Amino acid sequence: MSTANGFNALLAEYLELFAHTEIFIFVFMEIITRIATIQRVIFKKAMMKDYIIFVTVFGLFSIFGTYIGSPESSGAITNIRDLAPMVAGLVGGPVVGTAVGLIGGIHRLLLGGATCVPCSLATIFAGLIAGLVYKLNKGKMLGIIPAILFAASIELLHAGVVLLIISPFTFALDIVLETIPQMIIAVSLGMGISAVIINSIKEPAHLMGKSNDSGCSSPKLDETTNSILLGEKRILTYFLVWLRTLTFIKRFQEHP
Repeated sequence: MSTANGFNALLAEYLELFAHTEIFIFVFMEIITRIATIQRVIFKKAMMKDYIIFVTVFGLFSIFGTYIGSPESSGAITNIRDLAPMVAGLVGGPVVGTAVGLIGGIHRLLLGGATCVPCSLATIFAGLIAGLVYKLNKGKMLGIIPAILFAASIELLHAGVVLLIISPFTFALDIVLETIPQMIIAVSLGMGISAVIINSIKEPAHLMGKSNDSGCSSPKLDETTNSILLGEKRILTYFLVWLRTLTFIKRFQEHP
């Protein structure tokens, strides 16, 4: 019974983080496909006030990524805080990515705990490195596979920062093994879907660019984008149903 309980608890943790990731992605996609200010940054037609709003919104997303995380027994938080700085950096460049990373990182630092310093630094690095990739890729958004691999590599870097800063090493290793596998999967999932949705709205806008040079109006959502939004709603529903089911089973086993 204890083995079954342990497996159910682990599965519930993964499903909980994935459900939270789906909420994050769905809200994120609604924002980037509906708000002209965000789109102007994506389409590189933004003014300073647009960048300020963009950084503020994505900074709040990074903070949100911490709060929807799951506290572990070690005191660490399994989270998707790095996702927003990554997306911001890949879309807006190193200054934007670093600014968003600073918002999420400083907030994490203020929460305290054994991992506050390495986790804060990792979030800032996520935005900065994403911005450098933006420069190397000449402002183009990564495709789905490169985006997933990039996100996974950033979370591995996150693990490395934890191992370097926290002592003793055995404690740091326990934290990494407890949190990073879930974070790699969840953040990579979020980054991959984000890349798909951003590229899907940029492509029709690029094709329309010659006929509409002002770029002030938001492009209409194409069939691919609408399909992804609908699919995200369904996936989110499935995750939440499974999560509620596992939570009920866990409570029943604890209090039959």
